[in-house]
Amino acid sequence: MDRVVIVGASMGGLRAAEQLRAAGYEGELLAIGDEPHLPYNRPPLSKEALAAEVTHDAVAFRLRAGVADVTWRLGTPVAVADLDAGELTLADGTTVAYDGLVVATGLRPRRLPLPGGEDRRHVVRTLTTRPASARA
Repeated sequence: MDRVVIVGASMGGLRAAEQLRAAGYEGELLAIGDEPHLPYNRPPLSKEALAAEVTHDAVAFRLRAGVADVTWRLGTPVAVADLDAGELTLADGTTVAYDGLVVATGLRPRRLPLPGGEDRRHVVRTLTTRPASARA
């Protein structure tokens, strides 16, 4: 395999890249993610949701030497995956060919259907979904 593409550029994508390198894969690694940031630790976002000082630099994972050569394509999600052709089309129209594909897109929050709570709840999942008061 010449190129492995990892869809998901958060912790799962980072760990997949690390494991591929640890297993001896020497080909090209490309990680694609919809967020504009390199992988970061998410728990502090909710634990310190109202603290304005939570920045990407404060929560970013350190990239180990083994994955220093990974190419990170950030801020552009995958729109279409043609598995038969081994090709992804990104939201900006760019096509990316691959020989191997890892899907590490993570989870989405599940909102509980509690009556009357729709306007009083906020899901903190990313740096950009923190309440505006915390980002000010």
